[in-house]
Amino acid sequence: NVNYCAFLSLQKTVHMVFSGDLSQRFFFAAVAIISFTGNVFFIVIIIRNRKLLRKAYHKIILSLAITDMMIGLCLVLTPVYIIGQKPALTSKNVGSAMFCYIIGNQYLVFTLGIVSLYTVTLLAVERWCAVFRPFEHRTTFRIHKVRQYLIIIWIASFATNSTHILETKYFLNNVNTTERCVFQGIASREARVVIGVVEIFLKFLIPFLILVVSFTHLYRFMKDSLVVATTHPSNYIALTRVTHMAAATSLVMVLCWFPNQLVYLLFKLDVVQLNTPFHKATVIVCMFNSCLNPCIFLLSNKLYRKKAKELLPKCRGSVKDFDLTSTESKKVVQSVVPVEFLERNIL
Repeated sequence: NVNYCAFLSLQKTVHMVFSGDLSQRFFFAAVAIISFTGNVFFIVIIIRNRKLLRKAYHKIILSLAITDMMIGLCLVLTPVYIIGQKPALTSKNVGSAMFCYIIGNQYLVFTLGIVSLYTVTLLAVERWCAVFRPFEHRTTFRIHKVRQYLIIIWIASFATNSTHILETKYFLNNVNTTERCVFQGIASREARVVIGVVEIFLKFLIPFLILVVSFTHLYRFMKDSLVVATTHPSNYIALTRVTHMAAATSLVMVLCWFPNQLVYLLFKLDVVQLNTPFHKATVIVCMFNSCLNPCIFLLSNKLYRKKAKELLPKCRGSVKDFDLTSTESKKVVQSVVPVEFLERNIL
């Protein structure tokens, strides 16, 4: 009867809530909304101030914001996250197959995550070169070359994650429309273990090592630069702010992505399965990283905060005149490098 059906429906809903499925879908939805809106807001800040785009540093930050915005959008498009079930691919056409291989199997959203990690790594290298290789920095990080680096990052990210496509199979003739897009291993267990280890190195460990080496070197320089700190305090503060922002971005990204990458490696080793509640929890954490980056940028950069206030009508009257180039031309003295070569590289 009607009451019994209502009871079964309520029981199913309660089971979803306590099993974590429904709550995880709400978390994914929240991450998608915050990531998309937050990064769109930050992109508008950069686009409205085109002078910022003359600097490699801001160009890389803009690319990172665009990538994180796309992650928020892809979370909505990938059915397993917010809809909570596999898509019913009822049409036997190229569009359904493309959806399966690119979006339905979570390939695109995780590839964008790799793009984000590689972009942060490029930012760390750019900051390191600005301090320790200022001569080479002015030529190596010209704007047109930065665009080339970013294109290479995108190509490398899609290539690195390509095994995900190879291990996805689309069965046109499967009667069950929700089982037409499925995972299917293409190699032996031993080969999959090797592939999994190589993937972890390319996707996570190598960028992680580059970040550690870069910021450790920068930290030692800042710690040993007592003369700069006492004779040029404003310049030293400018350097530390930039370094701290880049370091915070890198640290948060590593912490957010490590659990998910560990689960993925264990999956390749046939220890765990994907799409379990715990695996989805690690996905929420790593995708939440895309929400945090705009906050880190705004909290640690006075220029970004000032430009953000200009977008808010209530704050415009309280914003004092601010020279855009004032924070772009700080000098940081390094004993082994002439000051004029550092002038355009630090901020």
